[in-house]
Amino acid sequence: MANKKKLKADKKSKSNTFLPPPKPWISMRNGSIIIVFTSIGMAVLTALQVAPIKGWLEATFWGVLFGGLIWLIFFGMIYIQRFLKR
Repeated sequence: MANKKKLKADKKSKSNTFLPPPKPWISMRNGSIIIVFTSIGMAVLTALQVAPIKGWLEATFWGVLFGGLIWLIFFGMIYIQRFLKR
């Protein structure tokens, strides 16, 4: 009987304790460097693939667009994470 009461008390105390927020596995600086290289690489590869079909002007446009979308996704996820942690 005493064991059941003790188990219930332990469950209640465990449910009331808050875990510390998880620490990021990569720093913001390193993440930004990775995003820079990824966005530049994506822009160059997109432009190289589009250039033979549409010309260099439109290829540059699509390259910049896709490179910029990488940054939009990056900052969008940071915004969503901060919004959800409130």
